[in-house]
Amino acid sequence: MDKINPYTRRPWIITALSLRFNDALTYREIAEQLNISTSATHKMFKRFRRTGINWPLPEEYSPERLEEELYAFNLETNLPVKKRRPDWPLEFKIRMAELSLQPGACVAQLARENGVNDNLVFNWRNLHRQGLLDPANRTTLIPVTMEPLSSPPRHNGAISADLPPVISCKLTLPGGSLNLTGPLTPELLRALVSELRDGEA
Repeated sequence: MDKINPYTRRPWIITALSLRFNDALTYREIAEQLNISTSATHKMFKRFRRTGINWPLPEEYSPERLEEELYAFNLETNLPVKKRRPDWPLEFKIRMAELSLQPGACVAQLARENGVNDNLVFNWRNLHRQGLLDPANRTTLIPVTMEPLSSPPRHNGAISADLPPVISCKLTLPGGSLNLTGPLTPELLRALVSELRDGEA
């Protein structure tokens, strides 16, 4: 894998095609020169013939597109291979976002050179601007359990509209559990917010 595009798994494909069609090397000679297995070389050329792509390659074929088309099907069954969504490392997302923010940067070209969809780069750039790619700013979810409450108190058979609503809240935090039950008052809300903040630390 190269540092510019670490997601190209077979960067040798175009070189191998050139050695075969321009220099007339055998599969074994190509494999030895590129330090890959003869089997991998043979299978790549078998895929190349099956796709019907011509050499020299059409201008629109980038290394990423060529590899994608050559390995989009199972060689034994000819059935399409189910695409797996790449799990891009956070460092790669940040680097792409920072490069896209450079003066004169072209997002489409940057995405094409690195084998990603340009919409992803736009999304990463927006997240980076908002500070959401910074691990320190990424929020975590706190489990909350909702439980039914008993009926509010009645006075002379009617519910009093003057009483504040009653809440019951159970928080499971790293240091233990906290139960808060009572009228919805500013003091109770302050205690709840305080515990939530401490739980994120």
